Amino acid sequence: MRKYTKAFTLGLQNALEYRMNFLLILISCIFPILIQYFLWTTIFVSKGDSEVLGYNFNQIIVYTICAALLSKLVATGFEYEVSNDVKNGQLSKFLVQPIGYFQYRISSFLGEKTPQIIVVMLILFIILTSLSLFIHMETEITLARMLMFFLVVPISILLNFFISYCLSTLSFWLLEVWGIYHTFGLLSSIASGGIFPLDMFGATINRILDFLPFKYIVFFPINVINGKLPWDGIMSGVLMQFTWIFVLFLLSKLLWYKGMQRFESVGG
Repeated sequence: MRKYTKAFTLGLQNALEYRMNFLLILISCIFPILIQYFLWTTIFVSKGDSEVLGYNFNQIIVYTICAALLSKLVATGFEYEVSNDVKNGQLSKFLVQPIGYFQYRISSFLGEKTPQIIVVMLILFIILTSLSLFIHMETEITLARMLMFFLVVPISILLNFFISYCLSTLSFWLLEVWGIYHTFGLLSSIASGGIFPLDMFGATINRILDFLPFKYIVFFPINVINGKLPWDGIMSGVLMQFTWIFVLFLLSKLLWYKGMQRFESVGG
């Protein structure tokens, strides 16, 4: 356990060392938020309706802000490190030492995300509290929903970790996977609701997305706080999150078992 605690600490230290990088990433969220603000303003004015896709203007702005910040928070990136470990033979050192690669990766990942969660949650708390006090919301941002939101987001981060961990196994079968990672990241961002609310894709697409994990990474947590989901819907969403985490955990075990049968160390 001590070695994984050390991995967690190293991930934490890495996040603190590159804190300015994360701060710049958060600042960069301002530009897509402004773009979507003017976009949705134009849409609401041109349609002349109080609601679009079931959202009033204030709700869609809350969604836009939360989506921009959460998309940065849940992002992984370690799959590129896994690819390098497999490609360059660095994975071998984990096979000859008493340390599990999965345990190392998740410990390091959680350590890196811990300060990011604190910062983003603080920013969202200030923004959401300010919005609930100074603008009229169709559904009030209550303390209960805010607390539930802060509980759901770490589960979303963990869910996205397992998605990326399963994706990283492509490194065992393909020599160059960077293009696939980028493409998958874009599609995942769309399917998770990180760009636009998933309501815009229609009922049929949404019924399909209900049974996929992506919806429960960004779209679901935002609608917890946005007041779009009843409490039974929130509980069902949390159950789906844990179900997918369990399924992806088993899938990752299978994929890594198959991948290790193909792994050949040629370096490191």
